Amino acid sequence: MKIDKNNAYIPALKYRWMTRFYDPLIQWGMQEKKLKMHLVNQAALQPEEVVMDLACGTGTLALLIRQSHSHVQVIGVDADPEIVAIAKEKINRNQTNGISFKEGFSDRLPFSNNLFHHVFTSLFIHHLTLEKKKETFEEVRRTLKPGGQFHIIDFEKPQNGLMRVAFFPVQLLDGFETTSPHVNGIIPNLLKETGFAAIEETGQFSTVVGTLRAYRAFKS
Repeated sequence: MKIDKNNAYIPALKYRWMTRFYDPLIQWGMQEKKLKMHLVNQAALQPEEVVMDLACGTGTLALLIRQSHSHVQVIGVDADPEIVAIAKEKINRNQTNGISFKEGFSDRLPFSNNLFHHVFTSLFIHHLTLEKKKETFEEVRRTLKPGGQFHIIDFEKPQNGLMRVAFFPVQLLDGFETTSPHVNGIIPNLLKETGFAAIEETGQFSTVVGTLRAYRAFKS
């Protein structure tokens, strides 16, 4: 789910012909399961909770949530109908219940206020312009219940020079306008500006394409 400054939709990995390579690339370069399970574990999910996987892509995170917590309801949201179709096929192939999908943009989520206990998003925020980042965080806060939690893992301030250099290919692919703020560590500031509380960095990870940091914040 990517949106450019003209509010136009951009497919995963920028070009639609690359969508088929999304899962293999993420699994190879990002230690995908380890990173996403970090998010799941930090949430301490409880039975009957309703959670959103924002910019769900092919549904890997949604599947991990449901497989590790069989009594929660998971709703995946993405603006790309092609990648949502892949996610649905993956869920059907794994014969997993309790997961549904909706098409929608992150800055105008198709949900009522105060619906979700948790919202997760992985490797998505760096695709958005600064304006869309803020609007997305505001929408997440709107749809969370009071006391609900927002869980993020994304590219952020590099740990060292090597990680800074490693991030350049991502910037070339996804654009410097959207990714440059992450070099300075923008996510905690955005969370604070949009009204989240108890903001905590829960982990940092070195990958072949740069530093990823995980965060948890609460709707006050």
